[in-house]
Amino acid sequence: MDVARNVEGFFHDELDRAFRDQGLRPGTLVEHYIVQLLAAYAAQPIEDTPIALRMLAATEAPLPQRRRKLREIGDTSLYVSGFWNEHLASGPVDVDYYIGMGGSAYGELARGGPGWTGDPYSGVFEELALNFVRFVSALALVSRRMAFPASNQDVVRLYRRWQETKSASAAARLAALGVVGVKGDGRPQ
Repeated sequence: MDVARNVEGFFHDELDRAFRDQGLRPGTLVEHYIVQLLAAYAAQPIEDTPIALRMLAATEAPLPQRRRKLREIGDTSLYVSGFWNEHLASGPVDVDYYIGMGGSAYGELARGGPGWTGDPYSGVFEELALNFVRFVSALALVSRRMAFPASNQDVVRLYRRWQETKSASAAARLAALGVVGVKGDGRPQ
């Protein structure tokens, strides 16, 4: 069994579904880039150096390292703000911080600079920078669809969140769990 191919196939299918649900029509290269990004993060830990310190290091780095560092900042920010945005609320920085840093990093990569000519990914980075928030929303949708409650308390927390927000995604998750009284479209039964 080829685990890498299965992981990439899974993320491709889930992203394709999330993009349709979000009304996003990314280019083929952008979709492939994000699939590869998710597959890579499924197999490796996130670097724990704060994004601001990484951005500072990127601005002071020579050109080849700067591009690599900016790409890592953009990738990490997209992944963290998409997949872990609910967990950021209790941390020292919120999702908007990651969105700002990631969008800026991809934007700088898209703009290029002296010696950056001919980058085959500049169009990918431009689309990621311009639609960063929309891509974050699509990844958050994939994350929510993948998340299974670990305990009864998680189900109760999800139900309370649905009661407060009437979120259609929370309702769909509750309906999939068999919670009576909630339709998948967010309305009470």
